[in-house]
Amino acid sequence: MAINRKLLVIVYALLLSVEIQAQQYQPDALPSVARVDKVCDSIDEPEMKSDSDYIMNDAALTAENVLAMLQKYDVKFPKIVLAQALLETGNFSSDLCRVSHNLFGLRHPSDGSYYVFNKWEESVKSYRDDVQYKYTDGDYYSFLSRIGYAEDRNYTSKVKRIANTL
Repeated sequence: MAINRKLLVIVYALLLSVEIQAQQYQPDALPSVARVDKVCDSIDEPEMKSDSDYIMNDAALTAENVLAMLQKYDVKFPKIVLAQALLETGNFSSDLCRVSHNLFGLRHPSDGSYYVFNKWEESVKSYRDDVQYKYTDGDYYSFLSRIGYAEDRNYTSKVKRIANTL
């Protein structure tokens, strides 16, 4: 307790000294006459960039971009798969999504650990290569149940409800 009190006294003294020093600070005075010793002949117009130029080499993680990527990689039933991504990530807000770029809760079969991707687009390819290669024919929701995609018994009905809103 005595150490905490001493520490508080030291911190308070430091704060007071900083405040006193700040009060004594005088800014440099402005010159009474401005010097004109350099003249700028022209100013280059800045290049205007679109919003997409500020996205760091990756497409923004939006439902529209995920859907476009699903279609680019020929993922079957893209709206259903997008609904899976939205459900699995809590609308792209989960740590698994934001940190590991894993949109589908994909796991390593050997040890059950989650896949970690460099960017979310890689998880779309992995979904196609690791999940959809098993799909042959029929109802996709039944396929997801049959392969045991999720432990939640209501998973396919939740996915169906989300897909119907897309």
